[in-house]
Order: sequence, then structure tokens, then C-alpha cells
Amino acid sequence: MGQALLRELEVFARENGFHKLVLGTFPFNTAGQALYRKMGLREVGVFRNHGKLDGKWVDVMWMEKLLM
Repeated sequence: MGQALLRELEVFARENGFHKLVLGTFPFNTAGQALYRKMGLREVGVFRNHGKLDGKWVDVMWMEKLLM
């Protein structure tokens, strides 16, 4: 289901002139990262202690896919 949703999002983005897709994910979300990489996204960086999850500071990894 996630792969189909990402495909539709990419189609919509292309049809509407978007230059790139950008997403944030937790570094420990390895299953999600595998899907994102499979769909052509690449890691561009990690924001350290970017937000709180269950009262603890967590990092957020940022990924992108150029569409043009």
C-alpha cells in the first residue's frame, strides 16, 4: 500500500510541476527507508534532536527525490 501511495504522490507532483519530493523519517524506521530508497529517494541529512517522541528527543532523517 505504501508503494502505491508514493507512486500516486509522485504522479500528482509531476503533473503539478513540483521539482522534488522531500520527506522526513526516523533513523530507526529501516523498513520505511528501504521503501523510500526503492522508490528512488536518497538520504540528504539528519537533524539531530529535531523533535520529541514519547518524551525523548529524536533525530529526523531527510530524504529527497528530484522529479525534473
